[in-house]
Amino acid sequence: MHFLNSIAFNIIKKLIQTGKTLSTAESCTGGLIASSITDIPGASKVFLGGMVVYATEMKLRLLGVAKEVLDYGVISSQMAEAMALKIKLLTGSDYSIATTGNLGPDVMEGKAKGLIYIAVATPEKVHIKELNLQGDRLSNKTEATEEALKLFLELL
Repeated sequence: MHFLNSIAFNIIKKLIQTGKTLSTAESCTGGLIASSITDIPGASKVFLGGMVVYATEMKLRLLGVAKEVLDYGVISSQMAEAMALKIKLLTGSDYSIATTGNLGPDVMEGKAKGLIYIAVATPEKVHIKELNLQGDRLSNKTEATEEALKLFLELL
């Protein structure tokens, strides 16, 4: 079993056991988190849905992130937190995962390639994790997805 599928399997199993639900809002991971979750049989019992909001405008228009959050930048812990809270509210899920960052190869917003923020919203609070990855775009995307799934599983 692929490593991401192994983590996702454990997430689905735990969510089913607890009767809780999950949603996602992804930018830099481009839907890979949702894809990994939905690869697992039974995911439809607990995964409510997700959004890939890659363009800044989509974070504002589709997800409903407040324009003021852009003061911190698209690549920021504040953006990740706002995305996680908005998708959780929109779907009514118990938990949500959001990602935003710079996969590379260039500096964006003055922020280095590989700077990724993950936010996991639980019923109690939002947990943020900052990553500073060193790979190419694809490996950074995969590693960010893995880290997001691992963080979520730890918090379940």
